[in-house]
Amino acid sequence: MNSSRIVAASCRVKDELVERLCRINSRCAHPRTACIDRALPGVTAFLSLLAVTGACLAGDLFTQPLSYPVHIAPWSVAIADLGGDGDPDLAVANNESDTVGILSNTGHGMFMPQITYNAGDGPVCVALADLDGNEYPDMAVANWRSNNISILLNEGDWWRPQVTYDVGTTPWSLTLADLDGDGDVDVAVSNYDSNNVSVLLNSGIGTFKAQVTYGVGLNPYGITSADLDGDDDIDLAVANFGSNDVSILLNNGNGTFAPHVTYAAGTGAVAIASADLDGDEHVDLAVANFLSGTVSILLNDDGAGFAAQVPYSVGTQPFSVALADLDGDGTTDLATANYGSHGVSALVNDGNAVFAAEGTYATSRFPTCVALADLDADGDADMAVTAAEDDEVLVFANQSAHIPGDVDGDGDVDLADLAALLGAYGQCQGDPGYEPGADFDESGCVDLCDLAELLGNYGYGT
Repeated sequence: MNSSRIVAASCRVKDELVERLCRINSRCAHPRTACIDRALPGVTAFLSLLAVTGACLAGDLFTQPLSYPVHIAPWSVAIADLGGDGDPDLAVANNESDTVGILSNTGHGMFMPQITYNAGDGPVCVALADLDGNEYPDMAVANWRSNNISILLNEGDWWRPQVTYDVGTTPWSLTLADLDGDGDVDVAVSNYDSNNVSVLLNSGIGTFKAQVTYGVGLNPYGITSADLDGDDDIDLAVANFGSNDVSILLNNGNGTFAPHVTYAAGTGAVAIASADLDGDEHVDLAVANFLSGTVSILLNDDGAGFAAQVPYSVGTQPFSVALADLDGDGTTDLATANYGSHGVSALVNDGNAVFAAEGTYATSRFPTCVALADLDADGDADMAVTAAEDDEVLVFANQSAHIPGDVDGDGDVDLADLAALLGAYGQCQGDPGYEPGADFDESGCVDLCDLAELLGNYGYGT
């Protein structure tokens, strides 16, 4: 927010305070005159401060990382509770050693040394889901040099040896979902050099039928699965590196797919993730563009297709994108692993799928994948990042304990939070400027009680 907008907002709030002080109880969702008592001592000072500065300092969401050694050239990391103890573990695809590694969570967001299992030649992507119905997540691995995928079934306290299935040429990524609606999890694989997607349907016990292929754009790399058209079956979206676009393959309802439709992305579209980014209950897309150093946001047009991309700058050569609520405000944020600038970019969502840079976090050399989940059981999303050159996985703990007043979720209550609240002041649910993260009492409006809550906590964490 610029300084002139802050000044205007502060004047509006000052007028509101004078005019509506005696009616505060009727304004609050939970009437309490004490909220104004907390607000008044600091109001004049804060509004004066806002009038002379537009600068807002953002705090870090994440701690310095812990490093865990793995095998040669870790290329991908996935997160799930592999041991059935309630704690999310890590699975890593080690590209140059032809293994996958399991790092078990100790229960506090720290991890045991990896235990490795053989994969195919050149494992570059690992995904986790219960493939055989025994309630333990299994592993599916894309092997780019052997043109196949490995399936490793989890028996709870041991893993069955890999079984391989042929796919297209140079498989780079895969996604796991129930594609044919029969209640078990199938596999879809993007094949970089054959310009297609392989779909392998599950027989029901963790074995798979022969692939069926569907053409997509040029050099498909990333792939994600979700219900993109609102018809209750799972569709596919693919990031095409060579044609700089996204292919959408809509499910016919039985695990077969209509011909792809494309939407423009950035240059070198390499990774893709899906989630509802704007709160309209339709699944949107985020695409990492390796050559343009951006993330493209494609908003779902009520199931009828996608709006034109909106790009956001991140680091150099973003190679992976992941989605989760990073700042605890109830909206879905994003993180990218930036291969060329050796770091992770975190962008926070304002609730309407407009993103702002929160910060950049240094990694070891050549990060290739970022995954997000609550690793330490404190209720917020942490980061796991593979660093290919240094043969390690980095774990960043999220430190954004969300407190009333912390609108941006960065762990403190400061000028940035006050500016955000003033920008949304007087807005209610359904209004374009409504900011749910500033509606601390969940009254449905950003009002005087919310301002009082923020001022009462101002300075926390700074």
